[in-house]
Amino acid sequence: MKILYVSPYPPAEDGIGTYTCCLAQAVRERGHDIRVVVPHPVPSATTDVLGAIDLRGSESAELREMIAKWDPDVVHVQFAVAAFGTRTLTLLRWLGALRHDIAVPVVATLHEVTSDTALLRAAGRIIYRRLVARCEQVIVHTHTAHGALIRIGGIPNSKAVVIPHPSARPPAGESTPQDLRRRFNLGDARILLAFGFIHVDKGLDDLVRALKILRRTGAARLDNVRIVVAGAVRPRQGLFRVFEFRDRLYRASVLRQARRASVSQYLALTGYVPEDDVTAWFEAAEAVVLPYRRTEQSGVAGLANAFAVPVLASTVGGLGEQFAGSQWTFPPRAPQCLARVLGAFLAVGPPDRTQLTLEHPSDLASVITATLELYSTVRRRAAREGSFVA
Repeated sequence: MKILYVSPYPPAEDGIGTYTCCLAQAVRERGHDIRVVVPHPVPSATTDVLGAIDLRGSESAELREMIAKWDPDVVHVQFAVAAFGTRTLTLLRWLGALRHDIAVPVVATLHEVTSDTALLRAAGRIIYRRLVARCEQVIVHTHTAHGALIRIGGIPNSKAVVIPHPSARPPAGESTPQDLRRRFNLGDARILLAFGFIHVDKGLDDLVRALKILRRTGAARLDNVRIVVAGAVRPRQGLFRVFEFRDRLYRASVLRQARRASVSQYLALTGYVPEDDVTAWFEAAEAVVLPYRRTEQSGVAGLANAFAVPVLASTVGGLGEQFAGSQWTFPPRAPQCLARVLGAFLAVGPPDRTQLTLEHPSDLASVITATLELYSTVRRRAAREGSFVA
């Protein structure tokens, strides 16, 4: 098969882009061909990238002509509003124009249904209804997300399928845990990893409050503990820069809060994590901490599972589904409960890395098999019915 992915893609700094790259490489290893169309032009893009979505001028027509000549069997959109930003509506119109040129089934993976609809409210629901209407099938990663999508209204239950976020180790980079410890002056500290883009819904302020509680009560020894915040604020474009500005204000607020609580010495912020450092951070970490206030699912949880790193997670959204039965969970927006879990975890010493795994582990091979089967299904269905969604 030939699969055209419509998604952010490396070298763009985007978690969904990284996910798409992992998916595309695994699909290619199964003997299929892939190409990519990105939301925005990317300097130094790989040869997989045909171009960027646009509805203006000759470049748009040239891209659609290039796609038509390549003749994909399936178009797979990897969607979140943050991934496409101001080109979200352009994406909807572009898909319509593409379908006008070539008859091809469209699948979309919806990465942030609950977050997008909570943030954008009615506008978010309209965007999702219109996107789903342009697809033969959509994928979500959790049953929580499936329920949220159906509650939007006007979306058939049968049109959405749950395929978990894969637990896949990225390729080993050049960095080692020892390199990172030296670079960030961590010595032999016990590392608890808060990985990923800094965002107001990630609960870092609750984590700071939990550290303050532990320090005040003496419930756990923190002298040799470091919370490594490995990530930066997600870069945005156009009008969506207001959300980047909001997250930058949030980052500054968290640091200010840590100073006032006299716990800033327990934090280490790394900025954006290059690909060469990802594996080393998970190998260095004693645990991953996800104090999220709002989320649908977590690719970070999948990474932690792939490295057999215990996860301390809130039960918000799909995390409650992923970590059902774990002793290291706590309610969202509950620093006291988070402090209790942190204290208990630190008290038991470095655990066996097989101690905690996801309730529904999803290895990459299984996810790729399910995704390829879905591609085949929508192709057969479209060929049988002889029509495509407009």
